[in-house]
Amino acid sequence: MKHRCLKSRNRKRTLYLHIGIPKTASTWLQSNVFSKLHHLHYLDCSKNTMFRDIEDLSAKQRSLGNIFSRSIRIWEKFGDTIFEDLIGDQQAWLKNDQDLLISDERIGRQGSRSTLLADHFREMKQKAGDWGFERIHLICMIRRQDHWLASHYAQMSDRNPQAGQEDFKKLIRNITSPYRFRYGFGMLLEYNELYDQLSDAYGDSNLLMLPYEELKQTPAAFLESLLGRLGTPSETIEHILDETSGTKKNVRSEQDVWQLRNKRKRVAGIPLPKWIFTGGEKTIKLMPEYTQQVFECYSAGNRELALKTGLNLEEHGYFGPGSSSKNP
Repeated sequence: MKHRCLKSRNRKRTLYLHIGIPKTASTWLQSNVFSKLHHLHYLDCSKNTMFRDIEDLSAKQRSLGNIFSRSIRIWEKFGDTIFEDLIGDQQAWLKNDQDLLISDERIGRQGSRSTLLADHFREMKQKAGDWGFERIHLICMIRRQDHWLASHYAQMSDRNPQAGQEDFKKLIRNITSPYRFRYGFGMLLEYNELYDQLSDAYGDSNLLMLPYEELKQTPAAFLESLLGRLGTPSETIEHILDETSGTKKNVRSEQDVWQLRNKRKRVAGIPLPKWIFTGGEKTIKLMPEYTQQVFECYSAGNRELALKTGLNLEEHGYFGPGSSSKNP
């Protein structure tokens, strides 16, 4: 049953989806920025109670990330149930005049299957209209691929008994190989393809793609761009800028060296306390030849993305070492 007639406001109501892929400061944004926004309704990594298989439970039942890994038919059959699980009673929500912001980096993990992700967004848009949303805006964070891989590897290192420089080198080789991970997990870092799919689903004007590097290098300009897209009142923007000025974000690298996490021992499959760990290498280094390998795969797409979006990706190193936009 449709409820569009219950909407009684003059402005268009918007659903904002922050789908920044992992390792792009999502946790920092959720804690220090999005949680301070009171002009809209904010959901931080919302959980569902609908699905209970092993994958859902291991992902802490995060709503949209788990839903987007399923068939798009789910929106036709359970679309209202999904929205009710997210924001409650439909008629009560329709009487509410707030926009909605959902931030969940698990959504972005589906970027390795960007066609399926875009199809989900199309289906979600159809159902969102019944819940009072006339527009959906996507906010997608990206990060330079070689740095992303090093940061990802370091984060996961406590689960990897082989973690170290040689194993990291192997990951780079596998990610860049068309016969291994390049067209599987490696597609998560194909930002140009992701942009094409998402903009085709919702249109260029409803997609904001921001480099993680801008947050690190020019945080004020980054936050003003992000908060402006969210329709944030100017006084709130000023307050957040004041509060976050000088804040140290979660950075574990220096001079292309990343700290590995302590490897946890297990007995009968049960992890021992964190202070009990194995020895081994403590860091990995992103060697120049690794960076070269990575950008042999991704630089062409990064150049196309820069042309489409106007983002200065060359300044942030997305074109690879020793290259420029004028000399591909």
